Amino acid sequence: MATENEKTGVSASDNIDASNFNNTSHDMDMDQQTQQLQNEIEKEIAESQPLVSGKIPTTYLQKEYASDDKIYQDKVAELMKTYKYIRRTRGDGNCFYRAFAFGYLEKNLNNKKELERFRQLTYDLKDQLVKLGYLDFTLEDVRDVVIEIIDNIYKEGNEQSLIENFCSQSYSDYFVAYLRLFTSGYLQMNREFFENFIEDGKSVKQFCSTEVEPMARESDNIHIIALTKAAVVPLRVIYMDRSQQSSLTIHDFAATDEEMKEIFKPMITMLYRPGHYDLLYEN
Repeated sequence: MATENEKTGVSASDNIDASNFNNTSHDMDMDQQTQQLQNEIEKEIAESQPLVSGKIPTTYLQKEYASDDKIYQDKVAELMKTYKYIRRTRGDGNCFYRAFAFGYLEKNLNNKKELERFRQLTYDLKDQLVKLGYLDFTLEDVRDVVIEIIDNIYKEGNEQSLIENFCSQSYSDYFVAYLRLFTSGYLQMNREFFENFIEDGKSVKQFCSTEVEPMARESDNIHIIALTKAAVVPLRVIYMDRSQQSSLTIHDFAATDEEMKEIFKPMITMLYRPGHYDLLYEN
């Protein structure tokens, strides 16, 4: 998925190490050309894709694949048996976190007790991150915007206000940035467990600074596990890819260890297609 220059102050460009660049004019020209192409792609995506769409019938997914593409048509047909609607998120590298944030708040529009729990968790995160070495004043700005969004939903409690918040680039991206910090904080506080799943010899801290915290970095299972545990929000992901098996692959991510011993009830359900996450709604 394409990346974009975010307005949150937590952007991919902030993580570029200047020492990696040579000082030759040729390299500078190549870098400028690459950046220009990236900007054009980002502009095209921003113009054609809302950050969060309205609900769309899952029948529309049939039109996205060729009628003779048996693998995907069969899987869409299987999906339609259980899920009636899909809500798309922009393919900008932040789709998992944006879908998580929107899906969680939408599910709890009228659940004030749950919103209060999550608000307190959000508020307390800053102090936990400061203990890990993060700067207090930079975290406070992001946290305050996220708290404002939660408070707006708490007071108004309607889908339209939620959509308006999440289709505002600055509000939406601040929430994404803070969820990335939720994920990073949990990974670092449980580094002894997660270091076994990180490749390329990176430490958990290095992994977080390069693959978790920067905006527009895509997410995989390690990010999902960490965020569901950190936020205590159970999540189901329906995987739809080009594998030959006709059935859909379902992965459940429990919020607590005890939860897996009971009947799993996801608070959020997502559809994953290679490189992208959208929200799903049952019939």
